Amino acid sequence: MASESIAASIHQFKEGNMQKTVLVAIQILLISIISVDLYAQSSKEKEKKPQTTTVDAWREALPLSEENALAIPVPEESTDNVERTETAAQTENRILELEQRLMESLKFRDSASLGFLIADDFILAGLDLAGTESDKDRFVKWVTSQLNIKSYDVEKVLVRVYPATAVVTLKYKRQASVGGAAADGDFTVTNVWVRRDKLWRITSHHISASPKS
Repeated sequence: MASESIAASIHQFKEGNMQKTVLVAIQILLISIISVDLYAQSSKEKEKKPQTTTVDAWREALPLSEENALAIPVPEESTDNVERTETAAQTENRILELEQRLMESLKFRDSASLGFLIADDFILAGLDLAGTESDKDRFVKWVTSQLNIKSYDVEKVLVRVYPATAVVTLKYKRQASVGGAAADGDFTVTNVWVRRDKLWRITSHHISASPKS
């Protein structure tokens, strides 16, 4: 009887351990299935959504940078003045090219180039020119009929670029005559350029004699 009781107890113990082992195995299997399913769903979500970074989020949330705000359509060549996007630094180089073209137009009395570069609402300061015409027309007429530049030298050029506007200051030394009379001298010049309809035009020109050192 004692041996039969011991055998029964051992049998019950084995059955209990077997049931526990089966339950543990089932739990492990379920956890594995759930993990695989969650991983698959996560992979699908990653495929659907493009990967973004904090920098990307900033770029979408922030307004245009100053450099982009200053981007302007301008020409590949300075003679055309249309269709190319530039940074602020490139705009500065463009303005310097236009300043050089302006100076050459003054020297060679090129009325066509002056008419193109100068805005219709151009303001002239530092020169008292007689007449009832616009400042632009009086200035172009004076340059082509009175001003005769033999040589010139430009130095200390400073360009400040703003959205759609550029301000240029420079020192200008020339050998020239006005109406046949000698007009050599050193001058300080300030020019204001404004971008309109994809074109840069000079809207203001101020010239004054530099003080003698």
